[in-house]
Amino acid sequence: MVTLYLTGAISADRDDPFKWHDDLADDDAYAHIDFINPYTLNDFELGDADIYKRPHEIVNPALEAIESSDGMLVRWDDDAFLVGTAMEMKHAFDHDVPIVIWYEGWRDNLSPWILHTTRGTFDDRHKAIRVLSIFAGDTSFL
Repeated sequence: MVTLYLTGAISADRDDPFKWHDDLADDDAYAHIDFINPYTLNDFELGDADIYKRPHEIVNPALEAIESSDGMLVRWDDDAFLVGTAMEMKHAFDHDVPIVIWYEGWRDNLSPWILHTTRGTFDDRHKAIRVLSIFAGDTSFL
């Protein structure tokens, strides 16, 4: 079993901003993958103003989870403001954690800085997960 850290744009559904995270975890095709949703690594709610008073409680558990993961799946959407995601990607890259981008939404040219850190970009979610899983050491998709 491989562990994949999930990062990137949250879902557009305001009632369920983590829908894409949950959909992956609930999909039987990925039952052999352990997904890490960084929003579950602390007790803060989305939009909680206290994160600005105690950022270390957000960042430190995420950094540890990234370092212990086998890969990082990035849901990229050019319409989203993804500063935190870029920081997570750099940390993963610095710790030799393979990164694959699942590109959804409006597509523009990605920054060379982002491209430099990744093993590939795909607009098909299943293909992105399959490729990342192989880089992470899972041969079940071969």
